[in-house]
Amino acid sequence: MDLKKNIFISVPIDYLKKERELIAKYRFNLELKIFSNHLDQYSLRNYLEFKKFLDDFNIRCTFHAPFINMDPGSFDRKIRKVVEDRYLKVLDLACLFKPENIVYHTGYFEVIHSWFYYRWIDESMKTWNRVLNFAKKIDQKFSLENVFDPDTSNIEIFLDRINSEICGLCFDVGHHNVYSKEPMEKWFEKFKNKIFEVHIHDNDGTFDWHRAVGEGKIDFYKLFKLIIKYTPNAILTLEAHTKEKMLNSYKNTLKIIEEVYESSNSES
Repeated sequence: MDLKKNIFISVPIDYLKKERELIAKYRFNLELKIFSNHLDQYSLRNYLEFKKFLDDFNIRCTFHAPFINMDPGSFDRKIRKVVEDRYLKVLDLACLFKPENIVYHTGYFEVIHSWFYYRWIDESMKTWNRVLNFAKKIDQKFSLENVFDPDTSNIEIFLDRINSEICGLCFDVGHHNVYSKEPMEKWFEKFKNKIFEVHIHDNDGTFDWHRAVGEGKIDFYKLFKLIIKYTPNAILTLEAHTKEKMLNSYKNTLKIIEEVYESSNSES
């Protein structure tokens, strides 16, 4: 697999209106971030227009489900019901868009949830079982993203309990660089081809800045070598947060991938 063919750009779904010309010019594959307000704001007609735009330019897509204020393991049944409704609405839209993956956050925050961890896991599984049952019906892959996770254990527990080939990990290298105490190699060795997607952005290790590739301290040469070794078919999603940083990230990522390929060929 040529890694360059699996590069996606992360954008809020309303950018299909705001940045139509830019997207049409570059024909980027897109991860569509769907926030809660999008689920309330847009009608089926709007979504049909978005889908037609993607089809007209032969653009592949993935989804990123709402994550702000989402706690799928809340002990409050009414709060958990709202989260479930949001997550399942995204799956409704997946029936139309056929995304190659849907990314969800587990909602894990160690400072809070470590106090009652296993009860929180049990409550979370009520949500994830509903997601899994719907996803199975429509044959939809989805993945759980590492965010504040200090190690692999939390994601591992969820993947073991969900126990389905359609559920994997979205490895976020920026979050790993800030929050994980375990090296990148351990994450790839642990999950291997269960890594469906990789979120790519840069930082200096002190904060989750979402800078362009090359503007921080992350070793992207190591990252792409691990991807080639363990999960060469993974979706590679660039998550810089401004248009300028996104374009720089795209250019720098292409350059690094070429250099990694050249280095691999010379070593062999």
